[in-house]
Amino acid sequence: MLSVKEINGQTWNDFEKLFAKHNGVCGGCWCMYHRLRSSQFQRMTKEERRLAHYNLTLQGKSAGLIVYDDELPVAWCQFGKAEYFPQYDYGRAYSKLEIPEEFKPKWRISCLFVDKHRRKEKLSSFALAAAIKLIKQQGGGVVEAFPLDVNDTGKPSYTGAVRMYSKHGFQEVSRLGKNTVFMRAIL
Repeated sequence: MLSVKEINGQTWNDFEKLFAKHNGVCGGCWCMYHRLRSSQFQRMTKEERRLAHYNLTLQGKSAGLIVYDDELPVAWCQFGKAEYFPQYDYGRAYSKLEIPEEFKPKWRISCLFVDKHRRKEKLSSFALAAAIKLIKQQGGGVVEAFPLDVNDTGKPSYTGAVRMYSKHGFQEVSRLGKNTVFMRAIL
């Protein structure tokens, strides 16, 4: 039986358990890359990233949900208010876009991660659907996502697949470089 819980002080240990099992995910990111400027992220150690995420969680500024199979954490979706993810605003291609005021983001979905032993069970799609539901419950609005179009590599995409976002009502806005697809939904 799958369920979800938002990350907070009570669920931090579950998040940490899932990420520690995978060495902090993506080279020890601990889901901090989009939360910081690139230079700041690069200067941090894996442990500093883990502690930074922990501190954001204790301050009520972490953003995301954990997917559970019974009590076992098996997947993660990071989403939250757009200002929680400044890395996108500083990206060369994104910062050049002229986004009309009515399409300024209120929310962003940055990362999806599934335990390596549970892949191919559509847990990313389940996590994305749960995030969409929570965003709607919290007032909805313009939601941005930035999946990588790398489906032919056979490697997991920690941003989710373009096709999956399309199935959940997101539309392509622009390509940001070779592999990044800027997508948007209004919830």
